[in-house]
Amino acid sequence: MRVAMFYCFLCSIVFNINAQSELYVLKKEILIDPENCPIDKVSLLVSHQQGKYDISERDVKVYIDFTQIIDERDGNDCSGNCGGTLFDECPNTEVDKILNHFDRIDVLYTGSNPIYCVAPCLPLSYYAVLLPKINVPNGKICEREAIFARYSDGLNHNVNGLVWEYYSNSGWKEIPNHKNRYPLNVSLLDVFGTSWQSQFSGNLQLRFKFTAPFTNDVIYSLNNYTISLTTCSPEFSAINPIKTKCNYSDDGSFKLKLKRSLDTNENLVMTLYYEYDTGYDLAANPQESTFNLFNESDGTYSYTWVGDLPAGNYKLKYQTKLGNGGIVSSDPTWATLSEHLFTIGKAKKVAYFAEKINDESCYAVKDGKIRLYNVSSEGNRTFSYIVYEVQGTNTLTVLKNWTSFSGNNVVVDQLKRTKLRVKLKDDQGCFAKGI
Repeated sequence: MRVAMFYCFLCSIVFNINAQSELYVLKKEILIDPENCPIDKVSLLVSHQQGKYDISERDVKVYIDFTQIIDERDGNDCSGNCGGTLFDECPNTEVDKILNHFDRIDVLYTGSNPIYCVAPCLPLSYYAVLLPKINVPNGKICEREAIFARYSDGLNHNVNGLVWEYYSNSGWKEIPNHKNRYPLNVSLLDVFGTSWQSQFSGNLQLRFKFTAPFTNDVIYSLNNYTISLTTCSPEFSAINPIKTKCNYSDDGSFKLKLKRSLDTNENLVMTLYYEYDTGYDLAANPQESTFNLFNESDGTYSYTWVGDLPAGNYKLKYQTKLGNGGIVSSDPTWATLSEHLFTIGKAKKVAYFAEKINDESCYAVKDGKIRLYNVSSEGNRTFSYIVYEVQGTNTLTVLKNWTSFSGNNVVVDQLKRTKLRVKLKDDQGCFAKGI
């Protein structure tokens, strides 16, 4: 004779405001035919019923145990030992597993529906997945930036049955691409394309849902996520520093290159931060702005800083301001801020050496010669020199006016016997001090 026993267990949901994990469960229990198998002959113990759970730890234990007790003792309504035995036809725990982030349990029941007394030992379909909590971005993001940061292990994770939804102009709608991606570490452009602004109003509202092939039930995310948005300033391409013209001058500059032009009424605003040299006082945080960029031949668009800048280390911050206003932010006119470091160098010093080749051979013959050699400067500049006769302490008379030459040495001839002074400059007007 078979005598049945039935055990029922309910699991409570515990919420924790400091939860590190979220557990999502979808479940379908298979019906038991009461005529062929009275309901009190089996029990099913499940640690987590269908639902969503805040978990305060990074892992959780999930177990499923199906019990079917068989009584093979003799006699009816035996109240004592009638010589038989009790045994469980399903003695093992079907699922007993510690889930870490992105681990899952995926069971699909394949037996008869409804089932009868001698049933398989897992009479249900069950899907559970443990996910880390998502961190909503601090501040605003723009259309090129990832909506959520990639998980800390640096990998992309796919989660079966997960579908993202956004709140559109007509209510919640599925995001057609990037299903199963968790977190949604792609940009607005990746999700919606360049028409993203027409898909919803205001900031982006997101949630996700879970589905499973064995049930029509849907479980939504514990939280809805609101992502604050702004538009992107033009994407940075490069900064090309421009050296000071002379080693001692403060007339450097730079060219900022961006990956797109400016839209109508879009104003590019740039602010400089200078690492001060001793004794130099640059106006605090100079700014320049423009509505127009130069179209370069390499597919970029550029702006060249107008004001003179000393050599040194700089930080440039730039962002665009929309003349017709933005669409989503609390300060709607400003797009994202971009920061970049660069260095303006000094031009190479103009330098040279001078030597006497020969004195004047006779009075008033003017056949004296000197040589200027190892002449150097920035790049491939050319040079010129002037020769003075020094009379007394302060009087200079020009003996040879500015004379151009190229290369790194030149012979200066037709000089008389006297005290001479030579000045040398390059074709940018940068002077050197001779010997």
